[in-house]
Amino acid sequence: MKEIGVVNTITGNKASVTIKRHAACGDCGACAVGKEKMTMETTAQNGIGAKAGDTVEVEMQFTNIMQASMIAYGLPLLMFVIGAVVGFYPINTLFGTPENPITAFATGTLLTAITYIAIKFADKSGRFSNGFEPIITNVINNGN
Repeated sequence: MKEIGVVNTITGNKASVTIKRHAACGDCGACAVGKEKMTMETTAQNGIGAKAGDTVEVEMQFTNIMQASMIAYGLPLLMFVIGAVVGFYPINTLFGTPENPITAFATGTLLTAITYIAIKFADKSGRFSNGFEPIITNVINNGN
C-alpha cells in the first residue's frame, strides 16, 4: 500500500510523516482518522535520507498489513473462542458445576483482555517496531 505524505521531523533514521486522507478511504475508519480529520501522522523508516518538508511516497507491504491485522484482531478473537470453550467445559467439570454460558463468556473475555494487554506490552517493548513500520521509498518533491 503506497501513500503520499509530507515529512514533519527527522529523528535518526525515522521520520514523522503527515499523510492526507484520500477519497478511497471512505468512512472505513481503519486508521482512526474519521470524517472530521483529513490527515494522520505516522512514523516511517527513512532509509533514503528524506528531509523535513519533503513530499514523499510511503509504503507498507501488504503482508505486513495482514500480519498486523492478525495480531490486532485475529489473535484476540482466537483467544476469546479458546477462553469460552475452556470456560464452558473444563472449568465447569473441574468444579462440578453445571455448564454455564456466563462462565464461558467471562473466561473468554478475560483471556481476550489478557491478550490485548500482552500485545500492548510487546508493542511498547519494540517487538513489532521494525516489521510493521512504513518505509519512505521515494522523495517526490523537495521541500526546499
